[in-house]
Amino acid sequence: MPTRDELYAEIAERNRRQHRQDTRERRRFVVLVTALCLVWTAIGLVLGAAAFHVTDVELGHILLTAGRLETAVGVLGTLVWARFRSRDRGWT
Repeated sequence: MPTRDELYAEIAERNRRQHRQDTRERRRFVVLVTALCLVWTAIGLVLGAAAFHVTDVELGHILLTAGRLETAVGVLGTLVWARFRSRDRGWT
């Protein structure tokens, strides 16, 4: 039969292991959210840059507006998704 100190040592080791795993998951989550925001921003920048390379003024306005909207909606959508996901995981 294990002694109290051995049981406490096992509990402490289990808690350390769970903490390391949770820290790793949080880090991956932050990297994922950052990468998604950068992807949405890059797509919006490409659309905005395409607006300056077309000769039709109306198409240029459409592309520029689409780039702005895509960037804003994509980044805000990603951040809202991340907020709900982190709250579900108990990371608030």
